[in-house]
Amino acid sequence: MENKLILVEGIPGAGKTTTARKIKEKLIAEGKKVVLYEEGMSHPADMSWNAYLTEEEFNSFISKCLEMWETSEKTISKEELKHRIEIQTRREEDHFILAYTRIDFPEEIYWGLVGEVAAKEICDGRRSLKEFTEIHLRRWESFAEKALLDDTIYIFECAFLQNHIFELLGVYEKSDEEILMYLTNLVSKVKCLNPHIVYIEPADVEKVIMKAADERKAPNESRKDWIDEIANWVSNTNYGKKHGLAGREGVFSFCKERLRIDRVMIRNLGIPVSLIKRD
Repeated sequence: MENKLILVEGIPGAGKTTTARKIKEKLIAEGKKVVLYEEGMSHPADMSWNAYLTEEEFNSFISKCLEMWETSEKTISKEELKHRIEIQTRREEDHFILAYTRIDFPEEIYWGLVGEVAAKEICDGRRSLKEFTEIHLRRWESFAEKALLDDTIYIFECAFLQNHIFELLGVYEKSDEEILMYLTNLVSKVKCLNPHIVYIEPADVEKVIMKAADERKAPNESRKDWIDEIANWVSNTNYGKKHGLAGREGVFSFCKERLRIDRVMIRNLGIPVSLIKRD
């Protein structure tokens, strides 16, 4: 059976997005039907950068956006604004899952509402580990059931190792054994898709991160640079506080630990792995 699920992984800045896109292009050139889910997109399984909203919370967000439209420059219609929100929304059971960072708002003013829905994520310790686990397991199992119904190949960028290890290590400070148990349980839900990991392994963690930092500088002073946002996240995690991680050195230290854990996981998960070495 061919691999119906390809998991592209690596530390931040390793080149996951570029690699995932190249894999997609190659498979399409071979005549395959392929869907790529990049980080933050409306996703059938992962929850990173997606808010988990009740119907009341979702309707409230829509209402506030439409109220803001009334005093905006009205560069798009009210119907178009609703459409842009709805295409980033998935309804699953009794909740709405909103990829809020991907909404194509016509004006910056709408981003004032984003903090409200960001607080409704299940990541970064905003929900209990039990809820985080149960929601993911349910979604991954549901995705696998649907993915078996056609011949599409799915590519997930950083949805397996990165987003889960960030939570388990950074927020909950779990051991290697506990992380392995969690990921083994998660991947069991998609074993029917014959998953394959494509892992980008850097020779020099600091070099890779700083290259990404140079490429991802903020366009203006109103926003933080990518590296500073990562540093802020790391320093505010339970793991970061416990180990006194701060600034760029803190990012380097955290990502080196991530790389060590990644290596342990791919050795022990029993999933085929293609290793890409990066200088």
